[in-house]
Order: sequence, then structure tokens, then C-alpha cells
Amino acid sequence: MGKRKARNSLEDAVLMNNATYFDYLERFKRIALSMFEWTGMPDSMDARYLERCLYYTGQAAMLYLEPYGYINTKSATSGKLNLYGLPTRIRCYSYGEINTSRRVFNGVSEAVAKINGYEDDTDDEKSTEAILVLNNWEGIATANTVELFAMRMAIAERAIDVNIRAQKTPFVLVTNQNKRLSMMNALDQVEKNAMALVVEQNQLDTDSFKTLQTEAPFVADKLTDYKMGIWNEFLTFLGVDNLSEKRERMISAETMSNNECVNLNMMAALKPREKAAKEFNQKYGKNIEVKLRSDVYNIIKSTESIVMDSIDQQDAKNIEKLEVANG
Repeated sequence: MGKRKARNSLEDAVLMNNATYFDYLERFKRIALSMFEWTGMPDSMDARYLERCLYYTGQAAMLYLEPYGYINTKSATSGKLNLYGLPTRIRCYSYGEINTSRRVFNGVSEAVAKINGYEDDTDDEKSTEAILVLNNWEGIATANTVELFAMRMAIAERAIDVNIRAQKTPFVLVTNQNKRLSMMNALDQVEKNAMALVVEQNQLDTDSFKTLQTEAPFVADKLTDYKMGIWNEFLTFLGVDNLSEKRERMISAETMSNNECVNLNMMAALKPREKAAKEFNQKYGKNIEVKLRSDVYNIIKSTESIVMDSIDQQDAKNIEKLEVANG
């Protein structure tokens, strides 16, 4: 076997770039997939897989299929759209041999069936319909946006790494080809945090190399603040409270504005899931529910409480000032 080629510093940097990106991607994905809690599902259904389908493709299906019973699958729009632009049929598919075309159940009466585009197909047996579950009202996947956030976070993180390492070697070494290996060995000692550089007497001399100062400023602290901004924007996108500034430094209007944006994003994902759960219960006589996980919900409610307390305190101060002014 041939001798394995050693990696150079550029290859190491590429590996670190990729590792950092995928690390942040997995962190963000875990949060996104843990936002909602499904309860009351039949044992044959899998909430984890349902959320994964919504995360990656933006839509899923819940249906009854022999011999599996009640299941949830991936879904894709098929057939025509009704006058509101919603699919009248979807293809429900998953691993193995599961692949069936179903009419979308919307819980409508025959009087309005024409609007939904299936007035000639009114059979409501379990095997003819499925519930369409949307990740949001547009049926857009979460994964695409999460990947962008992970990329931005990874770029910032690697910039911090480079900036910190530049503090150890704020210079460029210029040498000839004969002394290049000796120079690389010396820099390797710096990289390994050696207390002192040890070189042979004839390896280095002032005529064979020179240094150029890069004057690398320390900006890791600013980049860390930039990372926090990305992190907060990501949590806002998901609908999770993320106010990191001290409350006393924020006016109530700023706090309430952020909280409103958080809640709107959260509702954009929660309401389509609630609609699907309601249709599933109506169609199959079950009692499944979907809600924000309790810890996320409590964080949002706590924020609302802090905001209201801040407003009450400010109102009390204003009243006190008026009383003093009026004697």
C-alpha cells in the first residue's frame, strides 16, 4: 500500500468549515423538530416522523391504510387545485410499498364539495381520503431556512477561530524554498502551543527569512455579538422568545414588538397543524391534539408577564410624577 498523503492546512480548514456547518445545522434542526407536541395519536402513528416530513418537505399526510391502520406519511400534491389553490388530491407515500393517491379531506358538506373540486367523488370511506398537514400556510419546508442560518453561523464561528489564531501569529513569514520546511516545523510548534521554539542553529538565519506584520486586530468579541444576532433571528423565525438584552435596557414598546413577531411566527406553524388535527378528529372520530411544548410556551408567557409588569411599573411612575406636580 502507498504511503498515506498528509493533509495540509488548507485541507484541515475545509474540514473544519464543513464540520462547523453541520454541527450548527444539527443544533438548529433539533430545536425546530422539538417545537410541537402531538398527543392522543393512535399507537400506529409517529409524531417524530410527521414533524420530519413537515421539516424537510413542508407537508405530510394522515390517513387510514390497511393493514397498517392509522398512519402518517409523506405527501405530494397531485391532481387539480380547487378555486382557493388547495390540492384536491395528494399522493401519500413512505418507505416500503406505501404509495396511494387520496382525496384531501376538508370536512365540507356536499353543498360545497364543488368548490373543492370533487363533487363527483362523495364516497367518504376510510380508504378514499387523507388529511393534508401543512408545515405553514404556504406548505414551505423549514429545512431550507435553517440551512441558511446554519451557514451564516458557521461562517461567523470560523471567522472567530481565524481571528483568535491570528493573535498567536500576527505575521507572515517570507523565506526561500530551502528553508520552507524548517519554517513550517517552527510554526507547527506555535500551533501546538509550545512554550518556546526549538530549532537547529543552522536552520534559521536573518538572511533566509523575514516577517511581515499583519496587525490582526482582535474582533472575536464583536463576531460573538454578531453570532448572537443570528441566533436570536433564528429563534424568532421559529417562534421562540429570544430577548437576550437586559430588560431594564429595553423600552416596553421594543419588548412587545419582538414578542408580537415571535408569536406571529409561532402561530404560522401551529395553526395549520391544529387545522389538520381537527380534520383528523372529525374524519376518524379521534381526539389528537398538537401544541407548543410546555417549556417553550412558558418562556413566551413569562416574557408577556415581564412586559406587562414593565408597563405597570412605568404607569405607576408616571402617576407618581403627576401627583407630585399637582401637589
